[in-house]
Amino acid sequence: MTRDYDKIALTQDERAELLGQMPVMRFASIGSDGLPHVVPVAFAELDGMLCFETDNDAVKTKNVRATGKAAAVVDAGADDYSQHRGIMRRGDASVVNDREVEKKIERALFGTVKSVPGAGGHKRVKIALEPNSEISWDFRKLPL
Repeated sequence: MTRDYDKIALTQDERAELLGQMPVMRFASIGSDGLPHVVPVAFAELDGMLCFETDNDAVKTKNVRATGKAAAVVDAGADDYSQHRGIMRRGDASVVNDREVEKKIERALFGTVKSVPGAGGHKRVKIALEPNSEISWDFRKLPL
């Protein structure tokens, strides 16, 4: 049976609500072996980009630097599949090299600009995914 995904797509308001409500997304980058590397990360949406902070030497950081491509999924309702809804964005990913943008990401993630760069002994970086495409779904909109 073919689904008409336009009928179950999230509206702009529903997308904003889901992105504001869920604390974690799954971020997928492409490894040097050509296989996906998928990890959960805390995120914030900023100017249409999905952004997060991670270690400079993390696998996802190395993958983003190597390919500049990634995807992310934010979803809810996994315990009851009929209630499942989500958003998948794919596009260009990069390590942010602009301190003003980094500050905006820190405010969005932590509510403040960090006062101690590299806290915890690891060099931290911000990654931003700028989507080229988006697919959304809300299975609650399917007829029973």
